Amino acid sequence: MGSGIYSALSGAVAKMQQLEVTVNNLANIGDIGFKADRVSFESVFNENLQNRIGGGINFTRTSGSYTDFSQGDMETTNRSLDLAIKGEGFFKVALEDGFLYTRQGNFKLDKQNNLVTSINDLQVIGENGPVNFPHNNVLINSDGIVTADGIEIGRLTVYEVPDNQNLLRKGNGFWELKPGMADKLSSGASLLQGSLERSNVNPVLLTAEIIETKRAYAAFMNTMKIFSDISEKAREIGRLG
Repeated sequence: MGSGIYSALSGAVAKMQQLEVTVNNLANIGDIGFKADRVSFESVFNENLQNRIGGGINFTRTSGSYTDFSQGDMETTNRSLDLAIKGEGFFKVALEDGFLYTRQGNFKLDKQNNLVTSINDLQVIGENGPVNFPHNNVLINSDGIVTADGIEIGRLTVYEVPDNQNLLRKGNGFWELKPGMADKLSSGASLLQGSLERSNVNPVLLTAEIIETKRAYAAFMNTMKIFSDISEKAREIGRLG
């Protein structure tokens, strides 16, 4: 009897963890370049805990979370410093002691005319290092070639990493590459000037997922109550006997 309660409890905990991830995705649905997190599940049959108290009952748990790096929809802004990446890759920005990566292309110029991120003013790294524009009115083609007043002044580059799951989310749309990993110049991505990539969160699917998760959680909780009621009845019968 008790093993059934453990099985229902494991399912409820897993669904609660899934709901937390889903709600976080919903909270960031309007963020430029946001990538949704997903939860993966696994069944437990042979672990010590299951063998000791499970009595053959299947346990469910989250095996971990991962990030969905699929492309988000493009939104036209017609702003010269707005850039979207089509395909795999990231913009590379500089910290004092390292680099971060982002899909947020809503850039601006600082007081020294360096191209920086809108959040935290982190300097964008191009083909030859930091990027400096003479003014806002520049042209950037799909290969990242930057032209100002008819003169080519540099190139913006998109960087790839060996495996996107080696990126650690740092908040505000930034990612950090795990130690020991190296980036490289992208071979297939292209840039779209005057556009931004929206988040890859689908509001319709997300709403359906929240409803399904809540229903599943409620079902597990109801199952636990049923097992508890049955156990209490069994104890009452034992006392009468």
